[in-house]
Amino acid sequence: MAPRLIRYGATVLSAAVGALMMTSSIAAQNGSGGRAAGPAQTQNVPTPRTPDGHPDLSGAWGGAGGGGARDGSPFDEKGNLRLAGRYRKGNPVNGERDSGISQRFGPNFPLYKPQYWDKVDFMDVNGNVQDSNFHCMPAGVPRMGPPVRILQTARDVVFLYREKNQYRIIPIDGRPHDPVNSMDQTYLGDSVGHWEGDTLVVDVVGFNSETWLGWPGYFHTNKLRVIERLTRQGNTLLYQATADDPDVLLKPWAMNPRTLQLNTNPTTQIEDPPCIESDSANLTTKERG
Repeated sequence: MAPRLIRYGATVLSAAVGALMMTSSIAAQNGSGGRAAGPAQTQNVPTPRTPDGHPDLSGAWGGAGGGGARDGSPFDEKGNLRLAGRYRKGNPVNGERDSGISQRFGPNFPLYKPQYWDKVDFMDVNGNVQDSNFHCMPAGVPRMGPPVRILQTARDVVFLYREKNQYRIIPIDGRPHDPVNSMDQTYLGDSVGHWEGDTLVVDVVGFNSETWLGWPGYFHTNKLRVIERLTRQGNTLLYQATADDPDVLLKPWAMNPRTLQLNTNPTTQIEDPPCIESDSANLTTKERG
């Protein structure tokens, strides 16, 4: 068993079971079993294409996020406990701690070299100080996930994000990484894209080491390389991302894929209120859910 699960096993299991017992009656009353309603599926819709024959990824995308118990069961097919959407009510600290449990407890996490697990634990426990995203900095790639809107031309695609109103401009005309930008160390890295059949493949390098791969202290170095894959089929967009950091990871880590649906509402807004962090100095606990 991986060191990460050993580290949190007893604490997480005890708290998780308690949280489930306290929320089971609520879930039963509302009939949802903790499940989120999925978006309507549009069947047999042809995939729109640009004049050069590639799928047109343009549009607003959302819904049907990756992860979470879709069948209402707290356990997956392997018997692992999963807690998506199950939090205790009342004391806000309980909600923060339950959120932390759900984000730490899962079968898919980066596998670090043995000597780095203590650092992962330290970053996790002290995330209210160590996590730059908690202090209004960009979440970074791939943590920020798929874009909520895509604008596509023959030369590039533009990814728009609700997360702190971030955007990325990604060339898709076959050019290589910029020799200067790819050597910089930035929050979003230097991205270039190319087509593999109907899949847009985005290669990202040139990161700083401030962002994390995931909430529970999953840090990386500036050697990080991320490969994103976006495939449109009809009005559905599949997003996949794999992170490779040979300095600290045993092997590349593939995030849970995300399946997004086209939002055809022309008035959809994507603006995120400005992030102004002014409370960290007043925190009395280490919760940051």
